[in-house]
Amino acid sequence: MIRRSLLIFTLLVAGYMAFIKWGDVDWDTTQHQSNGNRIKAEEFVFGKDRPDATVIVGSSLSFRIELDSFPNGTSNLGFGGLSIYDGLEMIERSGKRPARVLIETNLLFKEPDRAFLDAVFAPGLYELRRATPILREENQPSGVLFGWLKEGAKNAAGTMKGSGDSLAVSTVLLESNRAIFSAVPSDSAQQHFLGRLKEGVKTLEARGIEVVFVEVPISDELMQSNLATRSREVVAERFPKHRFLRVAPASHWLTTDGLHLEWNTAQRYSGWLAGTLR
Repeated sequence: MIRRSLLIFTLLVAGYMAFIKWGDVDWDTTQHQSNGNRIKAEEFVFGKDRPDATVIVGSSLSFRIELDSFPNGTSNLGFGGLSIYDGLEMIERSGKRPARVLIETNLLFKEPDRAFLDAVFAPGLYELRRATPILREENQPSGVLFGWLKEGAKNAAGTMKGSGDSLAVSTVLLESNRAIFSAVPSDSAQQHFLGRLKEGVKTLEARGIEVVFVEVPISDELMQSNLATRSREVVAERFPKHRFLRVAPASHWLTTDGLHLEWNTAQRYSGWLAGTLR
């Protein structure tokens, strides 16, 4: 009985491995935010090291930057609920050497998530996931099934990603973000984060990687807030010789909550950013 069970299990695993390798699973298997962050991280660390690549490092504000307008091999390490320092450390620990790294400047004063990084690079499991793709987050059977169902529903309805985005701004989230962006961290806290950022930039440039700073557009109101203004000032003060890409003031970028770009607007910004980098 045990031998038969082991045989069945082995056949199922072998069949699933073959399905993942040759089944052309190209649909989105994301089930929730943390799962999506993990999928994005593993795609980067286990992907090919391209010396001509561009990597975007950011928070949830960069999450919706689409890569269609960017050169092949571009990666978006904009993680929902995380910080730019998670992406910077991920590049360092992965050993990758892209040609250029874009660093989002909107949320400079936020600590990295040690648990997230440690889970991605957990000794033993990291090596197993690199060698065995079915163990990676994107290939979880529940996620593959969920992605297949989503893809089928989308095709049946004839809809496109983002077509259901509402132009209505969430007033509750907007009020919360107003409060967050009205406050500026203490001088000691700013120095702590700027020291971390300086070290991250120094590490990248020591490996021959170009660093470009990018301010993702948010609502006109929050663009003029105390926190946004201070973030721009410290980048200009500490990194005066670096490129700092910003859209024109009062450009009226539509957001869902004052901070996060609505989907169609994010597409427009993605095109602008890709074009400006050329």
